[in-house]
Amino acid sequence: MKTFLRFLLICVNILVPLALLAATFFPFIDPHGFWPAGFAGLTFPVFFLLNLLLLPLWIILRKKYWLLPVLALLFSADAVLRTWAIHPFRENKMDKTYGSKEFTVMTYNTSNMGLLYYKDVKPVRSNVYNTVVYAQADILCLQEFYTNDWKEQSNNIDSIRMKAGYEHYYFTNDKTHWDTWHYGIALFSHHPILNATTIPCGYSSNGSGSSFLQADLLVNQDTIRVITVQLASYMFTRAEFREMYNFKQGMVEHKEDIKNLARKMKMTFTRRSDQARQLRALITASPYPLIVCGDFNDTPVSYTYQTVAAPLQDAFLRCGSGWGRTMSYMSPSLRIDYILPSKQFEIEACDAIRVADSEHFPVIARLLLKK
Repeated sequence: MKTFLRFLLICVNILVPLALLAATFFPFIDPHGFWPAGFAGLTFPVFFLLNLLLLPLWIILRKKYWLLPVLALLFSADAVLRTWAIHPFRENKMDKTYGSKEFTVMTYNTSNMGLLYYKDVKPVRSNVYNTVVYAQADILCLQEFYTNDWKEQSNNIDSIRMKAGYEHYYFTNDKTHWDTWHYGIALFSHHPILNATTIPCGYSSNGSGSSFLQADLLVNQDTIRVITVQLASYMFTRAEFREMYNFKQGMVEHKEDIKNLARKMKMTFTRRSDQARQLRALITASPYPLIVCGDFNDTPVSYTYQTVAAPLQDAFLRCGSGWGRTMSYMSPSLRIDYILPSKQFEIEACDAIRVADSEHFPVIARLLLKK
């Protein structure tokens, strides 16, 4: 029995560090060419923590097998620094210094402003309004945004402009049905919008996610460019979430359903990698200081993030602390909403705002354009 347990521990000690290395380096592979690489980053936090747990075990047993997890942890250091921010004592206040040229940017996936099965969930919509008014961001970027021109429905564009006092806005209007129901990405601003455009990036049945919103704004006499996006989502249904839960519990009855889920994820990985490369080209071509923000639907250890964020700064990593969770369910490690300014900006503060009944948490940052 002791021999078997020893053999089992040695196998675990080999497999877990190898799994961590795979989760660290597979995201450098384009899922378009090798789609299983898209899964790797999702598992990184789990295998990192498992390697940490192995260390005290081998130290207690006084065996040199601890060298394997140590080496794996060292090789994963860069991925660790992209996953966790380490500024535990920093205060992320959004109050701007009087007389300075600082400004704030907020990105928020509003989950169609609380629209569910074509009915308004008023508490959710009210929470979005309250958050927007509370944050008072100078530039507000909203993904999965919904508005309606019909007088008996919610005109969310007019309501947000009135409640938060935004003078300028642009809406991609990626999808319209029944003439008055509109879905897409919206940008609201206290600063003038000099130019704005909708850049197609593929089809999404949800509306938002079919295009990038690119806008040039005049901020304190300087022109800056903002690109806000929602990259391809898995768009899982409630039934598919149940299938995944059953699969994890070993209770799957219909293997064909799991195959369909894997097929759906494969299509999403490849489409998102195409969007990431398209977005990277826009970043490279920008003639102005640039801020990319939005819902990437991918973690910091992913091909998507590495492709888009490589030439930019991550506001949360500069000023935040811990996981930086932006999803309210599934896993505490899911940071998929980002504010990524170019290196011409100083990042003064960044924080995620916890909003009740919201699938996503908005991210807000205070920035200053360097002179």
